[in-house]
Amino acid sequence: MGFLLEVIGPIFTLIGCGYALGRRRRVDTESLADVALYVCVPFLLFSALVRHPITGVAAAQVLAWQAGMYALSTPAIWILARALSWDRPTRSAVTLSIPTVNVASYGVPVVLFALGDEALSIVMLLFVYGNIFASSLGVYIAAGGRQRPLQALSSVFKLPLIYTAALAIGINAWGVPIPESVLTTSDLIGKAGPILAIVLLGVQVSRIRIDGGQKAVLGGAIFAKITIGPLIGVGLTLLMDAQGAVRDVLLICSCLPTAINALVLTTRFNARPELLGGILIGSTLWSPLNLIVVLYWLGYH
Repeated sequence: MGFLLEVIGPIFTLIGCGYALGRRRRVDTESLADVALYVCVPFLLFSALVRHPITGVAAAQVLAWQAGMYALSTPAIWILARALSWDRPTRSAVTLSIPTVNVASYGVPVVLFALGDEALSIVMLLFVYGNIFASSLGVYIAAGGRQRPLQALSSVFKLPLIYTAALAIGINAWGVPIPESVLTTSDLIGKAGPILAIVLLGVQVSRIRIDGGQKAVLGGAIFAKITIGPLIGVGLTLLMDAQGAVRDVLLICSCLPTAINALVLTTRFNARPELLGGILIGSTLWSPLNLIVVLYWLGYH
């Protein structure tokens, strides 16, 4: 069980610290989130992609995995919603919870602790793809079909991530030498981002209030997230015959809890945000069990 303490332990320790901080102090999470998203994460993405370039096949597999998560979870939850007589907002919230995985404040630290720096470029690229899909299909799902995906896609171009990724890919393509001191500085700044994001996750969880009036719906929604999500993610990874670090990263990300940005979307479009908050908490608390199975499978005994 050493890998449990080495990989999962530090993450939940930081989440617990954030939760305690959020319960006792008024924390400006938006400003701190901006620091992580607009400063730390771009530096981490840049250094990861420059140090460990991704092949076209690997990039295509990561993109196919994220697209497949949306493509397969939507009909699966639609069938479940019909069987359980869920209304449209409930269906939207549960559907959105499946493909939106918490890469930034959970996946990156797990991959960093478990797989090392060599796999950072892969998980960071998945983070970029996740933002693109959340800003298009995610908005469409949260809005219950009232808004076209392309209407919201323009918002993704306001994030520095896509430009950072393009810069790093261009540097690798043209063989531009980058001084080691620049990459070291990028690492130093960038790796503060995941730690800050984990603490912020704990703070945000401390502010979620769950409506206990529909416990059966909440239980079914959490069950769907912790079973259907991993089954789809693992199935896609095996179907694509992904190998090496790509396989390991995708298997780990298949078990991640729901992302915070899914809660933001359901709040914006009034698609049962209290239910999504419950799914987020439940899947976060359950995630170590799924991760233990995957990490054991990958050889972390």
